[in-house]
Amino acid sequence: MLPQLPIRGCLVGLALACSALAALPVQAETLEDLDALSDRSADEATGIAMAQEQAGRGEYLEALATLERVLAVHPKSYEARLVHATTLCQVDDRRGGLVELAKLKKKQVGEQRLAEARALCGG
Repeated sequence: MLPQLPIRGCLVGLALACSALAALPVQAETLEDLDALSDRSADEATGIAMAQEQAGRGEYLEALATLERVLAVHPKSYEARLVHATTLCQVDDRRGGLVELAKLKKKQVGEQRLAEARALCGG
């Protein structure tokens, strides 16, 4: 009698792959769409606003990607770092969010905003 573990493992892997594909957006983005997103995130304020809109719609991974593009162009943007940290906490990456928050000082973003962000992250 042959062991059924390899077959079961393949079936589990196939089921996981199918569920991952189901989570992908139905509508593919064109290169023009991606260029427009990149252009909008090149401006610090516009990129942060766009990321907040995305997060408000529950598009957290898209918001994180937008914020990472903003931070690539504006690495010293304290506002983008704060929003990035709180968005990480919203996707249940508390450790990542708290690491980002630890890089910020009260004088950079304000004592109250930093305290609110830490409370959101549970730190």
